[in-house]
Amino acid sequence: MELITFLIVNFNTTDFIQNTLELLPKVTKNNYLIYILDNGSRIDDYNKLKNIVRHYPEVTLERWETGLRGSLAHGTAMNYLTSKVETPYFSILDSDAVWLKKNWDEILIKRLDDKIKIIGTQADGLKHKDFPMVYAAFLESKAFKELKIDFRPKDINRGQDTGFEMREKYRAAGYEGLVLVGQNTREYKKGPFARLTGVVEHYLEDNPEIIAVHFGRGSNLGTQKFKRGLKRYFYKIPRIGRHFLRKRGEKEIAQWLQICKEIVKKQTL
Repeated sequence: MELITFLIVNFNTTDFIQNTLELLPKVTKNNYLIYILDNGSRIDDYNKLKNIVRHYPEVTLERWETGLRGSLAHGTAMNYLTSKVETPYFSILDSDAVWLKKNWDEILIKRLDDKIKIIGTQADGLKHKDFPMVYAAFLESKAFKELKIDFRPKDINRGQDTGFEMREKYRAAGYEGLVLVGQNTREYKKGPFARLTGVVEHYLEDNPEIIAVHFGRGSNLGTQKFKRGLKRYFYKIPRIGRHFLRKRGEKEIAQWLQICKEIVKKQTL
């Protein structure tokens, strides 16, 4: 019997999702289902994903084109996906985030109790760091459904982005969330992704081994996060700059995917 449902939104990120599908069975102890909603990707990306999921009977793939964009599209998609959950637990994964610790699900189930009903990744940047963000999150389904959370953003300029209701509604109900501490590779150089740019590694406070990772692609093949430092001027050169920016994004994504596989392989030999 399936214990966990994974929820993933795809928007031109099939390579990331393929990585997740390959790694989840190697690190997840319990039986699970996966729901993927394609949110209006390019048809080539969607067709590639459709061909991949044929090899994974636990996956249900749907596609819709709402005409919505950005956070509103993502929040609307999450509302639809969470309505599908019928298992005792579920995990929300950004398409560029993945669980990496073997038996991560058993580890987190033991951390849930009468108070803690959600465990997930810590926000980066200026967002609240005292409650899980849903880059990678693990939730008890019963408590979540009782709270009737709307993932759609309200006012992004006031911090009310996708899933902003979660922190307030969980706490109002007397619940708390356990945060997986985030270490950004812009400053943190002790983890397995140290040589990559703006990757956030996530850890339990009492365990030195990485449990999850978020590439943090931003937009356009991960190139948004590279527009810092002196190179940002070079990347603004018409055509040439954009070409090299895209190549850098492709290279770092390939390296990120390979490191994920290496971490999992070491635990499953």
